[in-house]
Formats: sequence, C-alpha cells, structure tokens
Amino acid sequence: MNPTEARRKKALKTAVLVVAGVILQAAIILLFVFLVLRVRHVRLRVRSAEVEGLAVNYSSSSPSFSMAMHMQVNIRNPNFGHYKFEETNLTVSYRGRLVGEAVIEKAKVRAFSTKKVKLTVSVDSRALASRSSKIKMRKDIYAGMLTLEGKATLTGKVHLFEVFKKSKSAGMECTMEVNVKSKEVQNLKCH
Repeated sequence: MNPTEARRKKALKTAVLVVAGVILQAAIILLFVFLVLRVRHVRLRVRSAEVEGLAVNYSSSSPSFSMAMHMQVNIRNPNFGHYKFEETNLTVSYRGRLVGEAVIEKAKVRAFSTKKVKLTVSVDSRALASRSSKIKMRKDIYAGMLTLEGKATLTGKVHLFEVFKKSKSAGMECTMEVNVKSKEVQNLKCH
C-alpha cells in the first residue's frame, strides 16, 4: 500500500465518521425537539364538589336555592416545563344563568405534576327574575334535582428550560346534579 493510497483511505474513513457524527447529532436534536420541546395540553377538571348549607325556598311565587359549594379543581401539566397561569374565574350556572363565581388565583404548576386548588363558590339563585326561570326552577326543586354547570378557562405559558415560552390555555365545562333531599353532588362530569 503506497502512502497516498493510505492517506486517501484515512481521509475517507475520517469523512465517513464525521458524516455519521453529524447524522447522529441531527437525530438526537430532532428527537429532543419532538419529544421534549413538544408542548402538550394542560388539563383543568373539577375533581370533587360538596354542598354545605343548602337552603331551598319551595314558594310558588319565588322559588330559590342557595348553598356553598366546596370544590377541588385539578390542573394537570404533562409538559417538561412548568406552567404559569393568570388569575381566572370559575363560574357556576343554572340553566345558562350565572348563580355563583369563584376566583382561581394565578399560580405555577411544576412539570409533570398536578396542582390541586380548593375553592368555595357561593351559589345563589335569587337573582334569576324571569317567570320562565322560576317555573323551571320550581319543577326542578320539586323533582329533587338541580343541574348546575361549572366553567373556567386558564390562560398561561409553558416555560421550557426558562428559554422557550409557549402560550397554552386550558378549558373546562362540567355538569353536576345537586340532590335537594340528600344535599349531595351527583353525576359530576367534566369535559
């Protein structure tokens, strides 16, 4: 083997190793980008709800209900970075009309964790003034079941390595039934 041929083989071998190294690094970077830097959806759900001090007025002229609802709201962050969200409101409605509201304070959810927020919502239906609302409410009260809806939307940012920030919002719509006789929440469903 002459020296030029040996040099050429060595240069070819070096070039092959450099190209293989570049391809390997590109594959690692792509894997990192698609797995680590991919921002997933943050989830917001009412985990549990309890009724306290349910007062029901069975009057035919002005039926009403009031109570304190203690809720546990879970905010699940499946991302590699923490999620910082702004203050928002959780609203409780009866047949599309607002009957209660609570504030979810701004906070931070660590990576791959769930933050549990406890709220108390003061629910009062006396503000519902329309005749049709009162007729439907009276029927629901006598049937023993009040259907309530809870809604909230979080807006915030996922912080990846304190360098990349990606805006993400999480929405929630829940329905629940309050049993007037047993004073318990039943059929809590969130989506």
